[in-house]
Amino acid sequence: MSVSSHSVKRSDDQPGPQLANTVALIGVILAIVGAVFCSILFLLAHQLPDSIDAFGADNVNSSAHLRLLILGCSTAVLLLVSLILSIVGLFLPNRPRILAIIGTIASLMLFLGVFGVLIAAVLFNPIEQTNRGRSPLSPSIGAFSFNR
Repeated sequence: MSVSSHSVKRSDDQPGPQLANTVALIGVILAIVGAVFCSILFLLAHQLPDSIDAFGADNVNSSAHLRLLILGCSTAVLLLVSLILSIVGLFLPNRPRILAIIGTIASLMLFLGVFGVLIAAVLFNPIEQTNRGRSPLSPSIGAFSFNR
C-alpha cells in the first residue's frame, strides 16, 4: 500500500491572511471625533461666566448653555460607543489587536479624564448656600408659620 499525501489541516498551521479589524478601526475613528468634541467642549466651557449668580433664569445665554449640554452629552455617548467597539475589537478572533488597544486606551482616557473630573467635582463640592440674605427660592417655601 502506498501512503498518499493528503493535505490535512493541522491545528498548528497558520490561518490565511489576517483580516482587518474594522470594528476597532471604527472605535478609533469615533475616539478621534470624541477628542475633537472634547476640545470644542472645553473652548465653549471657557466662555461661560465664573459666578453662579450669572446662571440665573433671566440669563440671555440659555441657548448657549443648552448647546453646551447637548455637546457634552453627545460626546459622552460617542466615547462610550467608541469604548464598546474597541473592547469588542479586542475579542474578535484572527484580527490584529493593535487598533483595538489604541481605541480602548484613547476612549477610556478621554471619557474618564473629562467626565471623571466633572463627576468628582460634583461629588466633592459641597452645595453652597447661594440664597443667603435674600428672599426664599419659592414664595411658598418659608411663607408658612405654625402659630398655635
